[in-house]
Amino acid sequence: MPALRVAIAGAGLAGLALAHHLHGHGLDVTVYERDPDLTSRNPGYRLHVNSTGTTALSSVLHPRLGELFVATAGIPRQDALLFDEQLAPGPARDLSASRGVGTPASDLPEHLVVDRSTLRRILYTGLEDVVRFGAWVTGYHHDADAGVTVHLADGLRADADVLVGADGINSAVRARRLPDHNAVDLGARHIAAKIPLTDRTKVQIPRKLYSTFTLINGPHHDVVTFAPLERGNPHTPLVRDRDQAFRDEAAKDFALGIFSATTSRMPSDADLYTTDPAALKKYALDRVSSWHPDVTTLIGLWDVATVQPLTLRSHVPAAAWQPTNVTVMGDAVHAMSPALGLGANTALRDAQILGAELLAAARGHKPLRSAVGDYENAMRAYGFDAVRASALMGERVIGHRPLPA
Repeated sequence: MPALRVAIAGAGLAGLALAHHLHGHGLDVTVYERDPDLTSRNPGYRLHVNSTGTTALSSVLHPRLGELFVATAGIPRQDALLFDEQLAPGPARDLSASRGVGTPASDLPEHLVVDRSTLRRILYTGLEDVVRFGAWVTGYHHDADAGVTVHLADGLRADADVLVGADGINSAVRARRLPDHNAVDLGARHIAAKIPLTDRTKVQIPRKLYSTFTLINGPHHDVVTFAPLERGNPHTPLVRDRDQAFRDEAAKDFALGIFSATTSRMPSDADLYTTDPAALKKYALDRVSSWHPDVTTLIGLWDVATVQPLTLRSHVPAAAWQPTNVTVMGDAVHAMSPALGLGANTALRDAQILGAELLAAARGHKPLRSAVGDYENAMRAYGFDAVRASALMGERVIGHRPLPA
């Protein structure tokens, strides 16, 4: 197979999944990650994985790692529940808009939930010599005939045949490649945290709240979210064979808890992002003090160490651009409202499709630029469809702003 050097900026889910796909087929891959190690920063909370995500993972992971993913994931009730602030039930939310397009194994349901950190650890397995931590991609210089020179924050340079920006919503690669394709503020903020699900806490949480997603809607689009993750098989030998940090993490069930509101009903960003976690938790408790006591109990169970504010942003679907040997994937190009839980699934689909296209180029089946262009044409279609659908749902259930025309 002809040598094809692939540089990937960012060791998030999309970047690691792509690296798995290519490295497993013998390509020369290097992942540049700005963090000093895998666990130095909070990697996020719970993710919704539909058949798009499970199909992509099955295509890029060794079967044993795929089994480990399923064992450490959760299989929730296959519905989404709505309540008002006094926990009077509303109609169950239709999950059809959050269905995937893949074909998972017949014994898997459409909707799984997974710990983002655990999935990232799984995807990192086997890539220990491929990922360079503490290496922040700040830009690049490319020549269509001579390849790409990747610029790193420490002043070093690295050469590659193709550069993939998987470096998130603040992507330095996208800023250089597509400078006009920026994310917009959706006008809503989350205060998010983990709720440990233990014998002590579970008895305090009504079982009727357990589903794929549960939204408790107050006046003016104030929303409390409860999204549990109860792992499927954390005691499997697949887990016991892992290191202690992995075993400890896989033994812990938790729920994602969120208080969200529009920016007009939240503190200014200057205050929100400088307030300590304990005060943010108290603020959320104060905001729901008149709601049903079980709702205040949910927020009271938040683990203070995991509380943080989040800004909701989205890319705006863009017109086609000409392909080069630099491309982007995941949140770097199609960050979206979280309302449908499609972001991670769409990023994993990117890894599956871009990986297949780069393999085709490496094997001489098509020119590199054609491979990149074919990926980008497909990604713009399904990725921007997901952006639009997520934005429409977010307007309805979160009350955030619509996407600009």
